[in-house]
Amino acid sequence: MSTLHNEQPAEATVEVEQSRRSGGWSRTQIHAVVLLTLLNVSNYLDRGVLGILQEPMKHDMGLKDWQLGMLSGLAFALFYSLAGVPAARIADRANRITVVSIALSIWSAMTMLCGVASSFTHLLLARLGVGAAEGSCTPTSHSLVSDLFPPKQRGLALSLITTSIPISKVLAPIIGGVIGAIYGWRAAFLAVGAPGLVLAVVIWMTMKDPRRSHPSGDTRSPGRFFADMRLLFANRAFLWLFVASAFLAIGLIATDFFTASFFLRSFDLTLAQAGVVLAAGPGVAGLAATFVGGYLADRFAGKYGRSYPYVCAIGGGLAGILFLIAFQSHDWMLAIATLVAANFFLNLKNGPNFAAAQNFAPVHMRATASAVLMVAVIVVGAGTGPLATGWVSDIAAARLFPAEFGAFAPTCPGGRAIAGSAPAVAQACAHASAAGLRIGLLVPCAAFFFAAFAFWRSGRTIVEPLEQ
Repeated sequence: MSTLHNEQPAEATVEVEQSRRSGGWSRTQIHAVVLLTLLNVSNYLDRGVLGILQEPMKHDMGLKDWQLGMLSGLAFALFYSLAGVPAARIADRANRITVVSIALSIWSAMTMLCGVASSFTHLLLARLGVGAAEGSCTPTSHSLVSDLFPPKQRGLALSLITTSIPISKVLAPIIGGVIGAIYGWRAAFLAVGAPGLVLAVVIWMTMKDPRRSHPSGDTRSPGRFFADMRLLFANRAFLWLFVASAFLAIGLIATDFFTASFFLRSFDLTLAQAGVVLAAGPGVAGLAATFVGGYLADRFAGKYGRSYPYVCAIGGGLAGILFLIAFQSHDWMLAIATLVAANFFLNLKNGPNFAAAQNFAPVHMRATASAVLMVAVIVVGAGTGPLATGWVSDIAAARLFPAEFGAFAPTCPGGRAIAGSAPAVAQACAHASAAGLRIGLLVPCAAFFFAAFAFWRSGRTIVEPLEQ
C-alpha cells in the first residue's frame, strides 16, 4: 500500500511537467488544489468555529476572557508548534499524503470531543489535540503545491488553497450561529468535525505524492535540524518574513476570535446576527481579496518576486487603519462597513505570504520552511494575540467597573451580572465588558502596523532571483 502512494504515476508526472512549461494547469494539479483546499477548510474551520461559539461557551461554563484566549490561543499554539516542525521534517522525507490523511483524522476527532467537554480542563485537552494534529497541515500542503507549480504560479495556486481561510470564515459563523443557536454550541462542534473524517479517506485514496527533484538537479534530503535552520534564517528576506508573519498573526487571530464578541457586547446583536456580520466581513470580503492578492503578486513578480511581501505590506497597513476605525466606532453600520473593508485588505496576503516562504526556501526543506513560518503564526500569533487581547480586556473592564458595585470578576461572572442583580449592576457589567474589549482590541490593531513594516523590509532584502 505504501508503494502505491509513494510517487506520482509516470503519466501524471509528464502531465504536470507539460503544464509547467505551457503555463496552464493539468487535471492532476486541479485535483490536488481542490482537495488541498478542502483539507485547509477543515483545518481553519475547526479553529474558527470557536470564535463564534465562545460567548455561549463563556456563559454556559462561567469562563473568563483570558480562558477564552487560552483556548483559542496558547493551548492550541503550544502543541501546534511542537508538532508542526517534526511533522514537516517527516513530510520532507516521507509520503506527504499519508501524513495529512492521518493528521486530518485526528484533528477532526478532537474537534468533536470539544462538543462533549464537561469542563474547562476537558476543553483545554481537546484543543491541545486539535493543535497537535493540525500542525502538519499547512507545511505539508504548501510543500505539495511547490512541487506541482513553478514560482510565478505559486501565488495564485496558494491563494486558491488559502481561500480556505475566508471560506471557513463564511461557514464557521453559519454553522456556529445557526446550529449553535438551534441545537447548542456542543452540536456545532460535532457538525464541524465529522466531515473531516470522510475527507481524510478521500485524500488518502485519490491523491499521489508529486515529489520531484529541483530543476538544477538538487535532490538533497533535509539535513541536520540546526544546520537547516541556520541556512534558512541566513536569508534576511525570510527572517523579515518570519517577523512580519508573527505580527500579522497577532492581529489576525485576535480579531478573528473577538470580533463576534465585540458586536455582541457593543451593539447587542444576537448570535445569528453576529454570524452574518462575520460571514460578510472575514468571509465574503476575504474570499474576493484572496484571489486579488494572488493575482497581483504573480502578475508583478518580475525577476526577484518582491511583489509577494509587498502585497502583504500594503494589505496589512490598510487593514490596521480600518480595524482601528471599526473597533472604536459606536455606530454599528460604520463598524460593519470598515470591518468588511479591513478584511478585504488583510486577506490580500493569503497566497503571497506563503508563496514568498516557498520561493525563499531551499528545495530540500520546503515543508520545514512553511512549518517554521507557522511557528511565527501560531506560537507568537495564536499564542499571544487572543491571550493578550483578552488579558487587556479583563484589566480594562475591571478598572472601568464602578467601585460601589464591588469587584468586576465576582460581580459579573462571564461578563454578565449574577441573576437577580439590580438593573444598574447589570447595566454596569455590560458596559464595562464592552468598553474593556474595545481597549483590548487596540492590541491587534497595533500589530498590523508592525507587520506592514516587516513585510516591506522582507521585500527590500530579496537578493536572489526566482527559480525558473
